Amino acid sequence: MEPTKERSLKQLMAGVDALVETSDQLVKTAVLEHRKREKIKNMELPCLWTQDELYEKKVIFTGMRQRELLNAFREVRIRLLERSKSDNMVVLVSSVSTHGGSSFVGFNLAATFALDQHKTALYVDCNPYSSAAEKYITQDVEEGLTQYLTDYTVPLKNIIYPSGIERLRVIPSGGSSESAAEFFNSKRMEVFVAEIKSRYPDRFIVLDAPSVQQSTEARILAKYCDHALLVVPYGAAVTDEVLAAVDAVGKERFAGLVFNN
Repeated sequence: MEPTKERSLKQLMAGVDALVETSDQLVKTAVLEHRKREKIKNMELPCLWTQDELYEKKVIFTGMRQRELLNAFREVRIRLLERSKSDNMVVLVSSVSTHGGSSFVGFNLAATFALDQHKTALYVDCNPYSSAAEKYITQDVEEGLTQYLTDYTVPLKNIIYPSGIERLRVIPSGGSSESAAEFFNSKRMEVFVAEIKSRYPDRFIVLDAPSVQQSTEARILAKYCDHALLVVPYGAAVTDEVLAAVDAVGKERFAGLVFNN
């Protein structure tokens, strides 16, 4: 065969191979997307809260009267997605100082992601000193994160509870503990975060940590996260406290400040 024709044939075959490879990848992507949506659709439907209950619990929802609040959380969601370029992320939410409202911000951020019918969210209460998760759970709580980390016989499914919001699950702290820092700084905690992240390819996870000022837990938990949000109680924190909090979670993970009034 002439060299010119041989080169043309090789180029043609290479083009065909590339086309086949692209087609295979498109098929794989379509199948994975279909499986993901079916998995979300088949999630057990909890007893959903009414609008009055959502207002009472201070949880955002589509159609609420405070549109500015809803849009503010949507903006945070947009910024996180732009920063992450992935639907599957772990975000630490911690207050700069005590009583800063990290639980309010953390749960509502998870609820904002769950508004998308193709996404799921998981709110993990990592604050055993001031737990807020119970008010977001629609059934009796028997075990939580503390029990899971200290007792290897407790399966993960036993500590995941439904909230009153579709596609949003909750893991409670499991009660007070004097040695939470040691539990969080363990291999068991590292494996736990990896497992809850891998269960759903589009799951948004919030780790609600004690305030940076209050303890070392936020600093420890930050190493398991993709991003960290710091809640600043309006008019109740000085610049030095904010800068110290950013250093605590790490500048490479720091995603921004949320002012809570």
